[in-house]
Amino acid sequence: MPAHCVVTGEIDERVGVNGVRYATGFDLRLPLQWNGRFQFMGGGGTDGHVRPALGYALNGVRPALAEGYAVVSSDFGHQAKDPRDASFGLDPQARIDWGYRSIALVTERAKALLKLFYGRAPSFSYYAGCSGGGRQAMMAALRFAGEFDGILASSPILEQHLAQVASMQMLQEFTAIAPRDADGKPILSKSFSDGDLALVQRDVLERCDLLDGAVDGIIEKPAACQYNPARLTCVAEKNNSCLSRAQVGALSRVLEGPRNSRGESLYPGYPIDAGVVTWRGAMFGSSETAVPNAARATNTSVKYVFMTPPQPAFDYLKFNFDSDPALLLASAEYTATHSTDFDAFRKRGGKAIITQGIGDGLLNANGVRRWYERLVAANGGLRNTQEFARYFQVPGMGHCMGGPGLDQFDAFSALVSWVEHGRAPDQILAKGRGASPSGAAFPGRTRPLCAYPKTARYLGTGSIDAPESFRCE
Repeated sequence: MPAHCVVTGEIDERVGVNGVRYATGFDLRLPLQWNGRFQFMGGGGTDGHVRPALGYALNGVRPALAEGYAVVSSDFGHQAKDPRDASFGLDPQARIDWGYRSIALVTERAKALLKLFYGRAPSFSYYAGCSGGGRQAMMAALRFAGEFDGILASSPILEQHLAQVASMQMLQEFTAIAPRDADGKPILSKSFSDGDLALVQRDVLERCDLLDGAVDGIIEKPAACQYNPARLTCVAEKNNSCLSRAQVGALSRVLEGPRNSRGESLYPGYPIDAGVVTWRGAMFGSSETAVPNAARATNTSVKYVFMTPPQPAFDYLKFNFDSDPALLLASAEYTATHSTDFDAFRKRGGKAIITQGIGDGLLNANGVRRWYERLVAANGGLRNTQEFARYFQVPGMGHCMGGPGLDQFDAFSALVSWVEHGRAPDQILAKGRGASPSGAAFPGRTRPLCAYPKTARYLGTGSIDAPESFRCE
């Protein structure tokens, strides 16, 4: 990193209703050779600690501080030793601070310090983050449009008050079919083995890989992939070449999405592509005991933050799909970013790039796609919407990165070019890399990510690893 000064501090120190000390902490990095730009580096999960403000650096993006940006980060209003600890939700003000207020507090303080240090305000301001940081980027555009010229929202958690219903479904479905230990308790991680997930991946590719014109391990047209795992059902005993009837049933219902007892859809079903092999950590975990460690099973934010009032003792396996979704709705007031009203951001000339991995086991890509389609409908159609917001799907990519896809792409530079030079991105080049959590990442391959609804299609000739062999259509 270049030579820079560091300012750390806290805003609004107080004691919450639960007797816990709260404050909004921040870390601000001020390069001595400033390029005049400012980036708010988003957090993740339920936050709770201040990360070094080096800048957004996922997917091969060069950290903003290294490029001469002034960068700020925050803990978003509370401190937690364990990143899974969401007990701050017991304090109503901490909920609001985490949901959106800390963004305003830190942005105001950071910009004031910039002016003191450099003698002028930033020429351009950006917010960039993934997952919870992607949600914050969306919140910055919706609530604080006057502060940011551009946002990069990667894998944005748009609507937990709705999407967590699907989390409850997945947890219940996969726990119900899990093998039992000696005491009769389910071992969630064993409901699907790595071999089972690889079997599903091979079957999905066999059915849908050719939809984009090339058999290459990447499904470029996920919406056209109408997949039914029923053909993998074992005829006799379960073995490595088939799935049990219970496994097929659970997976089919997850792909359909949660429903209440009247059969009404509560949230879109999960998409499925080659990235299904990345579902391990989110849905199943690796615990060899009946104490699960999957992200969905250990996520305390549902009971502390998204349920109103908080219910710390709530049993996710007893979630009632008729009555309990209502417990989550009130949290939308301070957490949700699925609004289609971006008028203030659009009128001030703001630009937004949203990216989402199709293989993401933590965030339902169909939910993000549904939101973008609603955004298009509410803003006068695709052409009008793409004047300020463009959505890019990343086939095979897991949550923010990794997976059997091309997860190296510089969406932030594309955003800066759009904001500062008016070059709206129709496509962003993505590359494979040599290693990823799933092991398959297509090193040496480069291909365009296309602005939705277009997808990359093979032209029929040329190397499948070369970008000129594909066209967005």
